[in-house]
Amino acid sequence: MSVRIECDVAQHETDCAKLATIIERNILKITDSLVGDLQWYSANAILVPGSLRVIAVEMTETNRFKLLYDFQWNLFNPCLDLNEIVTQNEQVSFRICPAALVFEPIENQRPSPGDEL
Repeated sequence: MSVRIECDVAQHETDCAKLATIIERNILKITDSLVGDLQWYSANAILVPGSLRVIAVEMTETNRFKLLYDFQWNLFNPCLDLNEIVTQNEQVSFRICPAALVFEPIENQRPSPGDEL
């Protein structure tokens, strides 16, 4: 499923800094989609609040861009004596549509047991 940020941006905008600012202002709206299911990493993994940040926006072709971002997740399991914070770097493509930034589907869900085998 595509994720959208509704905004007032010109269809042929090329200013990556402006696009990064729009995304940063709306990052809470798309956090769940950008981070995805942390169960992929561990059943005890949780997102560190406020850790999602935009690293850069790069133009890849006309009207298409790449968002580079990172976030931290915490892995805590007292039974296994684990308490560590991991920084995850990711990227996602998006395009400018009339009055919106539309992000490509982000595949970061936990695989099924069949996939793991």
